Amino acid sequence: MSEQPSFAQLISLVAHELRSPLTSVKGFSNTLVKRWDRFSDDERRQFVGAISSDAERLARIMSEVLDLARLEARTLELQQSEVKIDEVVSRALDRLGAYPEVDRVAVDVTEGLTAWTDQERLERDLANLVENSLKFSTQGPISVTARRAEEAWVEIAVRDYGIGIEKARLPHVLFGPGPRGQIATPKGTGLGLNLARRLLEFQGGSLSVLSMPNVGSIFTMRLPAKGPA
Repeated sequence: MSEQPSFAQLISLVAHELRSPLTSVKGFSNTLVKRWDRFSDDERRQFVGAISSDAERLARIMSEVLDLARLEARTLELQQSEVKIDEVVSRALDRLGAYPEVDRVAVDVTEGLTAWTDQERLERDLANLVENSLKFSTQGPISVTARRAEEAWVEIAVRDYGIGIEKARLPHVLFGPGPRGQIATPKGTGLGLNLARRLLEFQGGSLSVLSMPNVGSIFTMRLPAKGPA
């Protein structure tokens, strides 16, 4: 298991995460301001959609940073209740907005499935898992499935058929944080995965991963099915 990042490392990771969506928002908005009349209505909608999607990503990153700070200070309070998993999945995908190729995501959730969790944070964490799968797989479907696991647990799995993860790197993916794959230009720092694992463990659950290089990855979230008696 890797050690938790230092404060300086955390600041560096956050800056890395913020750079891409900030650059996108700045670029698209400046283009619209300076060249509004040169674009059709459809093109403008595409630009605005991209801005909205990246603004949502920025909001998620800031929420993650605040939660990490509260976890470190042991002041985090969860708003747990019985939540409908199909609603969680739907809203998590809505959070991705105009993210490219989000239509590759296929959903299969057991009807009427519920879990005891913090809905807002679960939606954010699931959106992060799906976004990661979209980043690291250029083709093939992304599947989101949710099932009752035994009597006391609910499992939500996100599967892709992307670049996969080397065995030696698997512990670093959830405990790093660090890039998911050994690629020339990492597409993420793993900050969201690290936080998702810690939040699930805070609730008595877990986040696990199975993966093979050039085959794909399966991330599985395990949640309590019911709250305290």
